[in-house]
Amino acid sequence: MRHKLFSGVAVLALLMPCLVQAAPDEILKYSAADGSSLVMNVFRADAEDRTGQAAVFYFGGGWRVGNPQQFFPFCEALQGQGITCFVPDYRVSSRQGTDGVDALEDARAAFNWVVTNSAEFGVDKKQIYVGGGSAGGHLAASVAVIPDASLKARPIGMLLFNPAVDLGNSARLNAIFRNAVADYSPIEFVRSGLPPAWVVHGTGDKIVPHATVVDFCQRMDSAGNQCQLLSFDGAGHGFFNAGRPAYDEVLAALLSHLD
Repeated sequence: MRHKLFSGVAVLALLMPCLVQAAPDEILKYSAADGSSLVMNVFRADAEDRTGQAAVFYFGGGWRVGNPQQFFPFCEALQGQGITCFVPDYRVSSRQGTDGVDALEDARAAFNWVVTNSAEFGVDKKQIYVGGGSAGGHLAASVAVIPDASLKARPIGMLLFNPAVDLGNSARLNAIFRNAVADYSPIEFVRSGLPPAWVVHGTGDKIVPHATVVDFCQRMDSAGNQCQLLSFDGAGHGFFNAGRPAYDEVLAALLSHLD
C-alpha cells in the first residue's frame, strides 16, 4: 500500500480554479436496471488526443440525493488529457424511491452501456476506469470488486474519493441495502487479482471514517493488489469537490496517477 499524507491543502500555481461551469459534449440516454431511461453525460476526448482510456464517475449523495455535475470539472480536465469521461445519473431514494441495491444495479448498467458503446467513442473497453465519491465511490468500488456475472468487462482501475468501501452494520445502512448490507460492502470482497485502487480521503471525515479506507487498502495490499491512498490531514467529507481549497491538489494528483 502506498500512503501519502498531505499536511495541508496547497493551491498549485499550474492549475487555476474552475471559473467556468464545465458541461458535457453530449447528453445521451441509457437504460437503468428497471428499464427506465436515465441520462448519460459524455465528455468526449478529441480524436487527435485520445488515449483509448475512459472513466465512468458516479456522484455521491448517500444513495438518496446527488447530481452528476459533481464530477463535471474532473471530467473536463481528464478530457483535455485524452481520456473520455462518462457521468451517468442513477436512481436515488429522493427522486425515484429506490435504495442502494437499485443504485448499484444502475451503476452496473451504466458501466455495461459504456463497454457496449466503447468503439463509438474511441475507447478501449479494457481501459475503462470506475470512480466516484462517497456513495458514488461505493458504487465504483462495488462494480470493480463485488463479483457479478452481468458485467461485460472488468474495470482497469478504481478512482475513489472518500469512498464508502466499508458499509459496516448500522441499522440505517442495513435498511438501505435490504437487510443484507454485508453482501454490498466492497471491503468484504477483497481478494487477489483485483484492479488497482487510487484513493483520496480526509483524516477528519466524520461521515466515512478515514480508518475504513486504511483498512481497505491494507486488505488490498495483503491480497497482492495495488492501493494508493492519499490522505489529507484534517480534511472533512467532500473536501475534494470543485470550489473547495483542496480541489486543485486532488486534481493534480489524479492527473499524475493517470499519466
